[in-house]
Order: sequence, then structure tokens, then C-alpha cells
Amino acid sequence: MSLKISTILVLATIFFNSCKEKTAHESTKTDPQSVQTAESNTANKAEHDSPSMFKSTVIDANGQKLEMTFDKIKDNVTVYFNNEEIKLTSQQPASGIWYKNDHYELRGKGEEIELMKDGSVIFKK
Repeated sequence: MSLKISTILVLATIFFNSCKEKTAHESTKTDPQSVQTAESNTANKAEHDSPSMFKSTVIDANGQKLEMTFDKIKDNVTVYFNNEEIKLTSQQPASGIWYKNDHYELRGKGEEIELMKDGSVIFKK
């Protein structure tokens, strides 16, 4: 009789353990729809969250202020200088930063930054 009970207990243990493994495995499966939703939520979050934006303000020796808002997602910078808002697109510098549009160019490396308009320096630190 004790052999039957031992056999039943062993079989029951194996059965319950296999059920637990299956349940654990099934719980790790992800519904493709939920993945898509999570990815689109992440994209929306990145577009609107401040970690994708970086603000910096620099003042030159004459007291002129240059404010910059860098957007990592759009790969551009908005410059505020002399009550003017200037949008510049990222370029590929060898090092440092380089942004430009048809009239303005912003370059910088380390603590130095330079804003040019039509080839003439209008701000330098």
C-alpha cells in the first residue's frame, strides 16, 4: 500500500510541477498588440518628454545672451538671440557641435561657442 501512495505522490508532484512551468512560460508570452502599443507609447513619450530636449544659455564678454534649445529627436537647435528665434539643423562636425540654416551657423566645442550670420560672427564666447 505504501508503494502505491509513494507512486501517486511522485506522479502528483511531477504533474503539478509541469503545470507550474507551463503557467510560468505562458505568462512570459507577450501579445503582439501590447508590444505595438508599448512601442508607440514610448515613441510618443520620447517626442514630448524633456530628456529629448536640452537647454543652454551662454553670455559673452559684452553681456549678450545666447539661449539654445537642443532637440535630440528632431536633431536641431532653436537659438534665441537679440529677440530673434532661429531654427538650425544639425550638421556632421569632426568634433563639437555644428548647426546651420540658410543664413545662420552655430559652432562650438568645449566652452567655446560661435554664432555667425551670413558668414560674419555675431556672437562669440
